[in-house]
Amino acid sequence: MTIDGDVLEIELDMELDDVCELKEFISTRLKYIDEISFVGGSEEFSTSALFSLLFAIKKTKPSIKIPLIDDGTTTFKNFGKVKWI
Repeated sequence: MTIDGDVLEIELDMELDDVCELKEFISTRLKYIDEISFVGGSEEFSTSALFSLLFAIKKTKPSIKIPLIDDGTTTFKNFGKVKWI
């Protein structure tokens, strides 16, 4: 996880403890983050907790850019096709 200006870069293969750490990190900085982008492969989710966190962030701050959610449909090796509605 790195922050480059207003863009937070995270990896998709985070374990549950990493997702909890990310939640704590974002909670105090959400108003300063304009985008959450991903580094590494887009097929390697380790836990669905990251899905839940990203969706909650998007609901809290609709203006934030999260390509994974904004694209609408994504296919993952672990979870198959995911469609955000």
